Amino acid sequence: MKNDKNNLKTSVINNLSLSHDLLYEELFDGMIHQAPVSMYIVTGRTYSYVNKHFCELVGYSEEDLLSGRINPENLIHPEDLAVIQTRMLTEYAAQDAYARYRVRAYRSDGQVRHVEIHSTKKKWQGKNVLFGTVIDITAEVTANLQLMENEERLNSLFAYNPDAIFTFDIEGKFKTANPGCETLSGYSIEEILQLTFAPLLVLEDLPIAHLHFTDALNGITSTYDVTIIRKDGEKRNLLVTNFPMKAGGNIIGAYGIAKDITDEISYKKLMEGLVFFDPLTRLPNRKLFEDRLKTAIQTADREKHQPAVLSLNLDRFKFINDSFGHEFGDAFLKDIAQRLLDSVSESDTVGRFAGDEFAVLLPNLDQEQVYRLAEELHEALAKPFEALGHSVSISASVGIAFSIGPDETVDALIKKADAAMYYTKKYKTNQYTVYSEELDQQSADRLVIERELKSAITKQEMVLYYQPITDLKSGQLSAMEALIRWNHPELGLVPPDRFIPVSEETGQIVSIGRWVLHTACAQNKAWQDQGYPPIKICVNISTIQLQQLNFVQTVKAILEETGLSAKWLELEVTESILLVDTELLKCSLQSLKELGVSMSIDDFGTGYTSLSYLRQFSFDRVKIDRSFVEDISTDLNGKAITASIISLAHQLNMTVVAEGIEDIAQLTFLQSQQCDEGQGYYFGRPLPAELHDLNMRFKK
Repeated sequence: MKNDKNNLKTSVINNLSLSHDLLYEELFDGMIHQAPVSMYIVTGRTYSYVNKHFCELVGYSEEDLLSGRINPENLIHPEDLAVIQTRMLTEYAAQDAYARYRVRAYRSDGQVRHVEIHSTKKKWQGKNVLFGTVIDITAEVTANLQLMENEERLNSLFAYNPDAIFTFDIEGKFKTANPGCETLSGYSIEEILQLTFAPLLVLEDLPIAHLHFTDALNGITSTYDVTIIRKDGEKRNLLVTNFPMKAGGNIIGAYGIAKDITDEISYKKLMEGLVFFDPLTRLPNRKLFEDRLKTAIQTADREKHQPAVLSLNLDRFKFINDSFGHEFGDAFLKDIAQRLLDSVSESDTVGRFAGDEFAVLLPNLDQEQVYRLAEELHEALAKPFEALGHSVSISASVGIAFSIGPDETVDALIKKADAAMYYTKKYKTNQYTVYSEELDQQSADRLVIERELKSAITKQEMVLYYQPITDLKSGQLSAMEALIRWNHPELGLVPPDRFIPVSEETGQIVSIGRWVLHTACAQNKAWQDQGYPPIKICVNISTIQLQQLNFVQTVKAILEETGLSAKWLELEVTESILLVDTELLKCSLQSLKELGVSMSIDDFGTGYTSLSYLRQFSFDRVKIDRSFVEDISTDLNGKAITASIISLAHQLNMTVVAEGIEDIAQLTFLQSQQCDEGQGYYFGRPLPAELHDLNMRFKK
């Protein structure tokens, strides 16, 4: 009975032990094998246990791992393998029983995972046993690597950026500064970190810098230009961007990026200088002048003053430039520009349009003030100018135009001032001319003349009149001067002084001059063919004709076409023609002389002829201007001047023709002074060829 009880007790105990083993096995399976953490046991150099999560981590089955086909050395990246091998092969020691390390592990599909191994080492049955957990930290490592790369990029941007990058605290003191700040400012980083931004800036830029710094502290990003003074005293122009610097959601200062734009600004100023300023005088050119004039018109106060424009053109500048050289001419124009600037106020604009054309914008003066300033400018320009050993005085033709109000256009106002200036230059009655509608009518008339002149020859509207020249000793006809007239169907008989200047400005004088020369030569040959004694035909030529490279060939061709001998042709030039390039003139005149054509100076005494010109050029005749002949009758200085011209011409072996003889008193005086020939109403008016009675004239 007792034995039965003992057996029953033993059986109960055994059953209880078996129940505990089953419980522990279930607990182990639930807590360890099914745990969401990778766990392992390594005995020697092979796995003796792995849980389900470990298998999922490495992508191998439990059988592959426990069978020894896959061991820890197969899973670990070669570069990290030494850490595992040392851990497995080193004999157990209490001090290194626990270890934690990070390695790279291969999955079965070849992926590399970053893992952190927590390892505990035990000595069991004479073998090293390692067990612990494995945590996949791939996401963490990747994030850290990305963070490091970002930090490296940011550090590179900060350290190697050629622009200055810096931070300020709330007080505007530098907290950080990159090497670009050193390059830009000339201060070391250590010196910069002891400063606020204020000492670096020019005084006038401090307000704008404070404003934008305050904006940054208020969360506003802004970009602006400032100028700093480097440590060496040099000024540099910067483009600065400020934006807020935050920490923990609060603004604790401001970031800044500064780019050196000094060279860009210098280049921009250079380009503006080329685009808006005259390169010689540095005055505003036409483009900038027009822009300022437009602003002046738009902003003018109707109750006060309207803007005024003065157009100035220097008289005889071409003569000065050709006579003394372009170096002297450039220095002269610079001096003119400075004199104009010295005469006006800062609110006015002096511009140079081209050559010797200047303009002045007066936005704030009343009419009387404008007139006084025009007189002052005239006086300032009249003062002698000295340079390169020469002293020259000059005058200017000035035109004034006042804006009519906001409806005025820039182009119209400048054209009005130009029209007034041209009137001054043409008539020389005043120091300046104020634009009026009457001048507008003259401009309109000029446009009509220019337009109609283009077809005048083809429409056979041009005609030649001929005025006789008489030998004062014999009273016989010695020559005829050809004078052009324009017989327009609507404008009537247009005198030369209305259309010749226009033809010269437009270049049409070349074709007109050829027609005159051909017609006059043909008419003279016709008279000869009719049996009249041969006489010279005198034809006026302009500066522009003589400057044509083929002019001598043109004359030669016309003589051949008409059959007129060269000795019966005389070309008349005015004194002003002598102001052109003397070498070209010498060449042309010499060629004409060799051709057999004679040359005369018309209107002698009214222009710029000097004895040097008479010495250089061998003219055949001198024509005394009618103004001196008129003075003979009124007993003015005309007698003395006329007598002097006749004497001088004879000493230079030139014959003399007196123009404008109208009465017997003039004729008698001229004959007493041995004047060779005369021309004027006393002998006959200009008439068409068919109205001249040559029979009567040759009988005389």
